[in-house]
Amino acid sequence: MTRVLITGAGGFLGRRLAAAIAAGAPIAGPDGRTGPASRLELVDLKAPEAPAGAVMPVTCLAADLADPAGAAALGARGAEVIFHLAASLTLDVERAPDAAWAVNVEALRRMAQAAEGRPRLIFTSSIAVFGGSLPAETGDDLRPLPATGYGTHKAIAELMLADLSRRGRIDGRSLRLPIVVTRPGAPTPAVSDRIAALIREPLAGRDAVSPLPPETPVPLASAGAVVAGLLRLQAVAEDDLPPGRVLNLPAFTTTIGALADRVGAAGARGRVSFAPEPDLVRIVGSWPQRFVSGRAGPLGIRADAGLDAIIADHLAHDGGKV
Repeated sequence: MTRVLITGAGGFLGRRLAAAIAAGAPIAGPDGRTGPASRLELVDLKAPEAPAGAVMPVTCLAADLADPAGAAALGARGAEVIFHLAASLTLDVERAPDAAWAVNVEALRRMAQAAEGRPRLIFTSSIAVFGGSLPAETGDDLRPLPATGYGTHKAIAELMLADLSRRGRIDGRSLRLPIVVTRPGAPTPAVSDRIAALIREPLAGRDAVSPLPPETPVPLASAGAVVAGLLRLQAVAEDDLPPGRVLNLPAFTTTIGALADRVGAAGARGRVSFAPEPDLVRIVGSWPQRFVSGRAGPLGIRADAGLDAIIADHLAHDGGKV
């Protein structure tokens, strides 16, 4: 009997992960057995909706992770598996670094410190932990050198989870995500969504403006690939985890121009134009261009097969949502 808790469950990744677990995706329990979760708890700033057709009881909760007591209470709820997806994103961190620290670092520490029974905690880290002068390919073992506050928060959280795991408080695992596409709904100012909009908007019949030049390389992953990677990582035996308990989610790299062309070939009625924004060009330019992992493949964690697979994932799950 394994209880699962997801923070950030109201976001597009959280909803996809919740739907998979609610439908019976295998979860590795503390006794070593694998099977559907016995209970699923979904948490966000506003209580999320329960997935339809869940095969186990689902509880939906509202919680502010910036509240120290609220964060600690989540850790103390007794979940054996915690997927921690909640975060303040890049632009929010730059605008309000203290508030973002409370969510991105302090909340995670309080949750882990309050947990009992050494739960398995799967953390969504980010490509943004890397920066500086990067090699042609960025692998798992490259030293993090973040160029943004968001990346700094993620790097701190990775180290903190590894240390808490060493001390026996939790069984932490971190998966670094590339640029994830494509969130349904109205556009947002998040950097990743400005890129995701180049898929979503044209396929919905709306024009889109790219804040990046067409020659910009971007490492992408579909929401489906992320969910599959998170589920696989939670099932890996602890002895098989890499040093530091962190690995990259392999990405498929393309250029913004090739992405626009491929979306057009997929039947998009909207068009993509280009109006580069220096701040976003600088942020994306500080990230790896080719995001790889020598450890992910042997553990069963893989990249999307290509742009067609990424576009198909969006159309199959989110393409009709506005």
